[in-house]
Amino acid sequence: MAEQRQPRSPTQELISRVLRIVRASPDAATEMLELMFLVSQIEALTTVDREYRDARRVISRLRNPLWDMGPADREHLLKAAETIRKACNLTEKDIPVTPIADLGERERIERHLVAALGKDFDAAQIARVTGAVAAALQH
Repeated sequence: MAEQRQPRSPTQELISRVLRIVRASPDAATEMLELMFLVSQIEALTTVDREYRDARRVISRLRNPLWDMGPADREHLLKAAETIRKACNLTEKDIPVTPIADLGERERIERHLVAALGKDFDAAQIARVTGAVAAALQH
């Protein structure tokens, strides 16, 4: 008798699909590994990140990859994005057009910069650095 497999979590399903894409398109490996890192945190972060910012950013990146790919690979990414969207119970309007277009991203960047540079820079300098980082991330 064949052993019955337990159903995969949305994260496991996504990682499986991502690995298939990496095998088929090795040039996309770097971006895919970054996505896998973010995806691996989604389930754990949902208790901390109640707004699903990371999940929304991953969905947006899957829908807008940084590399060229064929229609079949593109379809796998779209399915993965839809799996995450459903697992997090997000609506279409919750998903940012670009991965860093979600509300609160600038504030989150600024909090991290204050923690890292607060002893060396004043508030005005950190605000300028935050603006530069946010602008760079959007382009």
